[in-house]
Amino acid sequence: MQNMDLYYDFSGQKFGYPLSLSINGFSRNIFSRQSSLEISYVLKGAYEAVTTQFSCILKERDLIVIAPYDIHMLHKKNPDDTGIILTIHIDFSRMADSMVGNVHTGFTTAVCTETRNRESYIQLRSKIGELASELMAESNDLYHMNVIMMEMLRIASSQKSFSVDELPLHTDYHENYMKAIRYIDRHFQEDLTLGEIAKQLSFSPSYTSKLMKRFTGIPFVKYLAYVRVRASLETLLEGRESIEKIALDCGMPSSKAYTEVFRELYGIVPSAYRKQFQKNMKYSKGEENQKMVLDQEQKKLLWHLVEETEQILYENEQLSIRKEGEALSLRIKKGQLQIDPAPEGGMILRISKGK
Repeated sequence: MQNMDLYYDFSGQKFGYPLSLSINGFSRNIFSRQSSLEISYVLKGAYEAVTTQFSCILKERDLIVIAPYDIHMLHKKNPDDTGIILTIHIDFSRMADSMVGNVHTGFTTAVCTETRNRESYIQLRSKIGELASELMAESNDLYHMNVIMMEMLRIASSQKSFSVDELPLHTDYHENYMKAIRYIDRHFQEDLTLGEIAKQLSFSPSYTSKLMKRFTGIPFVKYLAYVRVRASLETLLEGRESIEKIALDCGMPSSKAYTEVFRELYGIVPSAYRKQFQKNMKYSKGEENQKMVLDQEQKKLLWHLVEETEQILYENEQLSIRKEGEALSLRIKKGQLQIDPAPEGGMILRISKGK
């Protein structure tokens, strides 16, 4: 049974935006695999993370980075526990390839705690705090959220870097793939088949199948189902149509098939997703829809992240400067500190690398 207490969902997919954040008490007892990068942070209780490489217990304030396409499962250590987890998804399918490099090799699934992968842990917590602070604000800054999102990708990329020279050339394969994607985007509500796409684009079914699998990482049928379900989100959240009608209108064969794909994508059935969204939606006296906001309980869970972020004035791999009340604290994480007088007065701090 999924715990809907403290449920919150900022779903960027509603706007075609790659960044999403949710807070929930779900216990996912089935394995899942997605093309997005996932960062999960335990706000309360304990969760067990199971991947094909390892399993471990995530305690309160631990986090895990799940690489794209890695099979994994996150469930409560104790089924009766009131565990709460914050999950961030960065959906690469909504970003240009040239913005993210090779997502298949650029990330590694890793647990980050105070004692394990500490550097990444500190930096990711800081970015999660920035994102939480942005969502709490009355007006979100899209450009600031873009900066936070790209910083998260940089930190989570296991210090792997990509040069622009390493980007794949804009080949005929990629151009043909984009033709197929654009055709699906225009016709996904129809009774669409792989053979129909191949015929329209003058490709063979075999070539079209390999093209889709190569660039999406999943079979054509699953990709089409994902497109249909994601496209139905706005109608679902409006709350006027039945689940069965929404399923048929977006091209799914039945409400049962729609619900199965929806649960695979979002970890929750569509009726519960809509119910919680409507519960969180605030209305003005004129009954004009307002954006979903974090309530006081949710803010309380996130406040330690926001507070720590506000205290950090500057931080890199060697140095951390924090505000503590009216004073400043300086912490040397690597290397040695040298203090020299500045010609115009004051001091110059120099940090040399340790041996």
